[in-house]
Amino acid sequence: MSRIPREVCAYCKGVKKLCGAKVCPILIKSATALNLIPKIVNKRSLDGFSPPNLLVGEHGYPLVNLGPISTNEFSYAREDPEIWARKRLDLIDILKMRVSMLYAFQKVKVTRYNYLIDALKEMIISLKPVDIDIYLKKEPKILINFDADIPPIGASGILERVEIAGNPITTRKIEQAVEEDVKTITIVPELWRHGMNFYYIQRLLSAGLLGVKARRRIVPTRWSITATDSILGQFFLRKIRYSGTLGQSSLHYWEYLGNKYYILLIPNESWAMEMFEIWLPYSVWVRESRNPVIIHIHEDYDGKPNKIDGGYMAIRYSVLEYLTKVNKKAAVIAIRIITPKYFAPVGSWQIRESVKLALQSPPIMRGEPEELLNEVMLREKDNLNIDFSSKSWILRRIKQPKLIDFIK
Repeated sequence: MSRIPREVCAYCKGVKKLCGAKVCPILIKSATALNLIPKIVNKRSLDGFSPPNLLVGEHGYPLVNLGPISTNEFSYAREDPEIWARKRLDLIDILKMRVSMLYAFQKVKVTRYNYLIDALKEMIISLKPVDIDIYLKKEPKILINFDADIPPIGASGILERVEIAGNPITTRKIEQAVEEDVKTITIVPELWRHGMNFYYIQRLLSAGLLGVKARRRIVPTRWSITATDSILGQFFLRKIRYSGTLGQSSLHYWEYLGNKYYILLIPNESWAMEMFEIWLPYSVWVRESRNPVIIHIHEDYDGKPNKIDGGYMAIRYSVLEYLTKVNKKAAVIAIRIITPKYFAPVGSWQIRESVKLALQSPPIMRGEPEELLNEVMLREKDNLNIDFSSKSWILRRIKQPKLIDFIK
């Protein structure tokens, strides 16, 4: 994690909260680890539960770290971002829950069948936590890893062997999906239709349990998250291609974990989207800048963004899923503002779930697109000095004369 400038930390000493965080990130990182991890840190074995989940690294690809994430405390919520967001767990709650988890891994080659995936298969396909016995080669290492895409984990160690002690809970459809020899772009939407959520599908994809059997590969977790966003996003886009348009522009809002989301839906005959991602000074990745850092990405009706970005893909997924459910198409302007309260990255799940909750909530305002963007600027006048109306690629595109205008 990027450091807060020394002068701020030296003056604050974790008391005055000058960085905007409720609790000093430096203190919480060390104190939480010391308070919660000793239950597993002095042990080479763990008789516990897998949430269930596994983590696949990308360093050294195609030879990568792979293994289960487990804990000695049973909880359905430990690996369910939908619950985290719905209950509005704050950063401290999430860190306390996640740093007590153990990542036990082995080096595996992504293209080869290996016993570890076979041993973990029942855990991976289970819809509920599974009893698991972990045996390490030596005591685990305490290291809280923060990541922009993946929720944090508190400790890790080299896996000697693993045993699944409990019975997995699954469905016939899931078992069929794992056994079927079909393309990933076919089976992933099918699982979504049958009620499987994003994170479950992503886990199966990362474990190499989906797709044409001869071409199945273990996929690093970070890559599988973006791949699932992309596959389902394109499926949703095909579904709404010939849907009707929205009746009126609407502005939706949600704030969570120091992130503000404004989602503007605009009636339009074809899909288009753009994102303004604005990192305010002293937010997690902009520690030493006096000015906001702005990332601007857009795509046209063909569904091809001008840049690939994990945060953009997460927003895109949730917007397209919503439009699919209401059977409408629209042009979309998404504005994400990251404040200093977001002092530690906890994964892209919070982007995906926040946008969902924003769209499930009643709009804060309806009207013309320019009026709605002016409302955003008015609300954020103390933080930003950005004229979204003049910078918006979508507004320029919508205002361009169409061929039919010359025929009338």
